[in-house]
Amino acid sequence: MSSTYAAFLVALKLMESGGDYQSVNTLNYLGAYQFGEAALTDLGYVRYDGDAFDNNYSGGFTGKDGVRSVQDFLNSARAQDRAAQEWMRLMWSYIEMYNIDHYAGREVGGQTLTVSGMLAATHLLGPGALKEYIDSDGKADLRDPYGTPIVQYINQFGGYEVPFVRVRVAQNS
Repeated sequence: MSSTYAAFLVALKLMESGGDYQSVNTLNYLGAYQFGEAALTDLGYVRYDGDAFDNNYSGGFTGKDGVRSVQDFLNSARAQDRAAQEWMRLMWSYIEMYNIDHYAGREVGGQTLTVSGMLAATHLLGPGALKEYIDSDGKADLRDPYGTPIVQYINQFGGYEVPFVRVRVAQNS
């Protein structure tokens, strides 16, 4: 398999939904990449409604990329792919904000962290969970509501190129 960034995004959507842009799971995550309300709010597709984690999208859609409803989002592969590109950049900024970006290339709990594996892990559970995993030296058994462990995403999605990230080398830490 190719290790390009495009291949990473394809692998991610295949894992999340089988590549089905119309997919809606039992927790109301949407589309090929299974975006929730909080992510779509962060990305500017959905207006904040007081609870970004209930996945009811009651704040309505903003019209970004022509998306004015859940159905518009599900019907637009273009909007979903654009959202995924933007989301990965946003996730890396959160990884930097949590000051864990310098763990890329390091071993944690017997697993080598890569930029793409870290991005996939934050897509699954958020940057706080990735930080908790790192802080526990890989001992924290963090899983999504369906039981998927964070370490599975770290490993399965490790080693892909991520062209917009420059890894900083840690100073003896």
